[in-house]
This record gives sequence, C-alpha cells and structure tokens, in this order.
Amino acid sequence: MLRSAAYTRVTLVLCALLAVPAAMASENGSSIESAKRSEPRAAAMCQQLPLAANLPMLVEGPENGPVHLTADDVSLDKEGISTLLGKVRVMQGGQEFSSEALNYDDKNRTIEVRAESLFRSKQMNIKSQSADFDLNTQSGAFNNTLFTLPSRAARGSADVVQVNQHGTANIRRIRYTTCGPDSNAWYLAATKVHLDYDEGMGSATNARLELGGVPVFYMPYFRFPIDNERHTGLLFPTVGITENMGFDFRQPIYLNIAPNIDDTFTPRYMSKRGTQLGNSFRYLLEQSEGKLDLEYLHEDRQTQDRRTFLEFQHDSLINPRLALDIHVADVSDEQYFEDFGGTRIDSSALTYLDRSARLTYQAPASYTVNVMVQDYQTIDNTILPADEPYRRVPQIRLDALTPNSFYNTRAGLGAEYDYFTRPNSIDGQRLDLQPFLRLEKDNIAWYTTSQIDARYTAYQLSNVAPGQPSAPQRTVPTFSTEGGLRFERITANGSVQTLEPQLMYLYTPYRNQNDIPTFDSGEPDFDVTELFSRNRYSGIDRIADANQAAFALSSRLLDPNTGQVRLTATIGQIYRFTAPEVTLPGFVSPGNGATDFISTLDYRLSSHWAASSLLQWAPGDRQFNRANFAVRYREDETSATGKRLDLVYRYRRGVLEQSDVVASIPLFEGWRAAGRWRYSIEDNRTLDVLGGLEYETCCWALRTSYRRYVANTSGRFDNGIYVQLELKGMTRIGTGFTGLLPINDTLPQ
Repeated sequence: MLRSAAYTRVTLVLCALLAVPAAMASENGSSIESAKRSEPRAAAMCQQLPLAANLPMLVEGPENGPVHLTADDVSLDKEGISTLLGKVRVMQGGQEFSSEALNYDDKNRTIEVRAESLFRSKQMNIKSQSADFDLNTQSGAFNNTLFTLPSRAARGSADVVQVNQHGTANIRRIRYTTCGPDSNAWYLAATKVHLDYDEGMGSATNARLELGGVPVFYMPYFRFPIDNERHTGLLFPTVGITENMGFDFRQPIYLNIAPNIDDTFTPRYMSKRGTQLGNSFRYLLEQSEGKLDLEYLHEDRQTQDRRTFLEFQHDSLINPRLALDIHVADVSDEQYFEDFGGTRIDSSALTYLDRSARLTYQAPASYTVNVMVQDYQTIDNTILPADEPYRRVPQIRLDALTPNSFYNTRAGLGAEYDYFTRPNSIDGQRLDLQPFLRLEKDNIAWYTTSQIDARYTAYQLSNVAPGQPSAPQRTVPTFSTEGGLRFERITANGSVQTLEPQLMYLYTPYRNQNDIPTFDSGEPDFDVTELFSRNRYSGIDRIADANQAAFALSSRLLDPNTGQVRLTATIGQIYRFTAPEVTLPGFVSPGNGATDFISTLDYRLSSHWAASSLLQWAPGDRQFNRANFAVRYREDETSATGKRLDLVYRYRRGVLEQSDVVASIPLFEGWRAAGRWRYSIEDNRTLDVLGGLEYETCCWALRTSYRRYVANTSGRFDNGIYVQLELKGMTRIGTGFTGLLPINDTLPQ
C-alpha cells in the first residue's frame, strides 16, 4: 500500500502554479479579511482541451484514504522491483496517477516512470514525459510537463517540477496562460520558481510577461504568496494619463504587520504635480476596527503649495450596549478633491468633511443615550463663512419610550443638550425637552396613530447683537392624528393590487421664534415623506406652526407567485387651513391653501426594464417645480453579451435641467461600446461625456476610453484618455471605462 501523503504533496506543488498569478494580480492585497478580487466573466474564459481523452471521472474519497493500483500486467523481478504495464492507474482521495508503464521498488519505496504519465485532481491535470518519486522522503521530479488548471481555465508547461523533502519545491522554465490551446496571446514565464510551504511564500527568477511573443514586463526577482495568508510585498502598479495630472503612476507596497494589522504604502508620481506619498493603515480588534489614510505632496508643481489629506475612521463596541464611533477627515485646501480626486472619500458634490465622535448607549429598557462632538471642514469655496455649519461641542441626547403600552398608549421623552460655536457668530447652549403621549392602533385593514407633545426649548447665548435677548425660551405643543386604510383586490391577470389612502391632521400653534438663532434648522426638499412630517423644518431651532391636513393615496402591484412588488405609486398633497408664520431668516411664508402635489412612481416593467419618476406639480402656476424621470434596462451584465441603458431626466425650476444617457452594449463578437453623455439643457452645454471601446477574447481584453468632464464648481473641464489591459486570470492594468460610468444601479426588486 502506497502512503497517501505523496500524492497530496504533488497536489500542493501544482496548486502553487495556480497561486502565482493570483498573488501577482491582487490589487487589494491589503484587505485584513479575505480579499474580494474582481473575477473575470466565467462565460468569457477559454475552454482548455483535456490532456487526455476518454478517461473515467475521478472518484471522490478521503484525502488520507488507501491507495489503489490497477494495471493490465504486473511482474516482479528478483530485486523486488514490480513492473506495471498497460493502463496503470494509481488512485487515492480523488486523485489519480496513470501511465502505460511504471516501476515500483518495494524495498526502497520509489516509483520510476519512463513513459508518458498523467496526474489528475479536481484542481489540475499534469502530463509529464518521465517521473521519479521517493515515497520515503516524499520527494521527486516530473519532467517535461504540461498542465491545465480547470478552476482558473488556465494551462502551461514546465521543464521540471521537483518536490523536495523539507516542504519546498523547485520549478524550472515555467510558462502560464489562460489563453486557449490555439492561442499564445500572452504568457507569464520564469526560468526558476521556488516554493516554500512552511513560509507560505514563493520566489521567481527572471520572470517576464510576454504579449504576442514580445516581452513587455521583466522582473529579475520577486516574491509572492502561495497560500491564503497575507504577505508583505509589491502589488501591481496603476498607470494613467490625464490633462490635470499628466502621466500618473502608483506603486502600492503592502506590509503585513500582524494578523490583524496591515499597511499599504503608495508612492505616486504625477508629471504635472510631483511625487505624492500615500499610506493606508488598518487594524481589526476583537470589538473594534479602524483605518487611517494619509496623502502628502510636499510641493505641488502647479500651485507651489503643500497638499495633504487625512481620514481616520474607528468603530468599536465597548460592550454589548455601548458603542463608540470616530470619524475625522481633513484636507489642506478646498481644491484638493478637484485636483486629486476622491480616492478614499466620495468627493462628488462634496461640500463638507465631517469630524465627529459619537458614544451610544442602548439601555436594557426602552431608552438610548447619545453623546457626540462634531465639527466640519468646509471645502466648497462658494459657501460664505456665515453659512457654514456650527460645531457641536458637545451634543447629548436621550430618547425614551415606555416598553409596554397601556390600552395602546405609550409615553416617551426626547431630550437634547447642545453647545454650538462658530467663528464670528452667535454661540450658545440649547436645552430641548419633548415629552409626549402616543396612541396607536393597527389592524389588518386599517391603522391610526395620535400623538400629543409639549416641546420646551431654552437657550443661553453669547455674542448676540445689542438689544437681542441672550436667554430666549420657547414652549410649543403639537397634536397630530393619522390614519389609513388598506384595500386589496385581485386583478384580471391574477396580480394583487393594493389601494392605501392615508390622512393626517396636524396642529401646532404659532410661537414667535425670531429671536432664536438657527443653529441646525433648515427646510428639506418637499417629498412624499415630508407629507406626514410633524415639523416642516429639520433641526430644533424652528418649530413650524401648522393647522393642516395631509392626504396621500398609494397603490402597489404584487406578483401573486413571488410576492415581488412590480409597481409602487404615491400621490399626495397638504392643505393648510391657515398660513404658517414661522420662517427661516431670509425666507417667506408659503401661505395657506393647497401645496404642490408630490408623486412618485417605481415600476418594474419586466425582468429587464424598470422606470421611476418624481413629480412636483404647482396647481396654482399650472407647471412643474420638479420633475425626475429614469428608465433603466439591464440584461445579464455579468456576461459578455450583457447590456445596460440608462435614460435620466432631471428638472428643478429655475435651478437645473439636465439629461443623462448611459449605455453599454455589445457590437459584434468580441467588441463592446460604452458611453455617457450628461447635458445641461439649462446652460446648453455638455457636463460629462465618455466614450469607450472594448475588445475581449477568452483570455485577454483591451479597453480604451476618452472622457471630458466638469472638474470643479467654477466650470473647469478636464480631459482624460484611459487604457486598460486585462489578462484574464492574472491582472488588470490601467483604468477601464466601467469604473468611469455612474454607479451601476440594479433594477428594483
């Protein structure tokens, strides 16, 4: 009986061949958890021919199970050497070694093969012209090999695969590709590869990447991981060219400090800006995690200024009821994201950077305590200092609700203390108390909710203007009652349609609040959720007086088999019996009578098509104040024949009118086009245009794109040419047009 570990060792050696390109391709090697690599489309990978035909399927079995031998003929000479001839098969644990001839020395426990042999497992197939193996030392060599890796749709060759006694292996003259048998479009080659399983690392000597037989990348020596552990080393660089940056090259260096701590240091060279140093440090503890990102450019060649960026994020669960969250961000100047892009913060339409620390306690009973300090950095130069947000140093908030109802009635309290400060502005302390009683009743066909509360707010102000009170107070009661009905019917095609009318009455008496500063109050956009809000202002400093009724009518269409919502539609309006008098500084009262109609629609027309809309109609002016429409098409985006189409229209009266078209479609076999055109109808100019072309085979793809877009609030345009080469199963180099398209929203479920 042969020892099973011998064949396990062969499997490990060949698995390392698979690990080499995967390790080199890891563009997210700094992940503390398992790296989520962007896998190529499975349907687009090459089909590798089997190394031998008409072989029976592998039989699963335990890895350390017995070894079975079969042959047409077996002979034994006087030295104890067995010769197995004709359809020799050695099988163990889902692995198989087959040949037409094999010599087995029982005394020395060695195997000698001088004929063509094939080793098979789920992970790989390897064909060799000769092989020697010592079962005592579990070492040996396979000569003149060809291999395929079915899980990665890859193939390759090696002159010698040598397994050594002490957990190491040497491979000479290896070539690796994911191209099909009839194509050598690209190869990864090395004269020598050394694998150390105890260390979990491998090394390659004289490694080169060949495209069409032409060497394009050479490394005399590099190390790479061969297991699932993280290892210190170089990650693949990224290269680009833009009008703003010029030639842009980044080389990430990954440092595996500890099992729960890592760091990625990224020097970045920009021909028009200089050399920037970036660093991303991350940690993962038992009850917390965090990261620290830094970018530093000593002297910008265009501005002659020092440019820096910092972001720190920490989230921890101190105990099951106490949590701490910290977020700090800072940039050296307002134009940083316009010039260098939001590589770590989503910089689109960004006006402030948040700096806050929040401590949250969730009590066993029904109350929560939050303690927060918060500051902002304004990075929009169009915002005046008087309009910048206030700092909260601190905010303390309590929310409590009785755990059990008494005849459907519950009592609660909202309490908040804030200290607000801002340079050259009114500073002050604010205490807000809001006790309430709530009566709730919910049935299958109807529901009602009524609430009465009294809100007391007291201020202690400094830096007030002469004649203005420094300690204003306000007490405002509010009563609301809300109810709704739920109707259902079965339509002619068997779908379930609901009809849900909803009505709310709200009353808040007028209280003069002109002496109260607006630390955190604002007026949000009018939408469906605002129909049933108990205060049309956000924050606490303005409590709107109200004597109004809100009505909404909603309908849903549900698939009877899956329960999937195919359509959701809502329309509503508020009718004010008296004109509100409480306003924000610089704003006028909206007046009494009916407000605008607001409506939303989400409709999944089919498995591929969906439409959505938001309309705000002013009946008095007989025109729209807001209108948003979107039609989206999605078809199997993960395949080579996938399609995407977005048609979007946005309108806000007197502010903007824009159209946005996004498309990604296959042209003919191997070719795909993608593009985006965002156009301002109001200004009669293009805001963002992108055109891209892709050619894809089963083992490589080339994508080119051009983009011209508004880069900052002053209207400056930037141009970029992007090229991405993807070697499937290995890496992607450059920036593809997919990453330049807006977020690929899926169809609503």
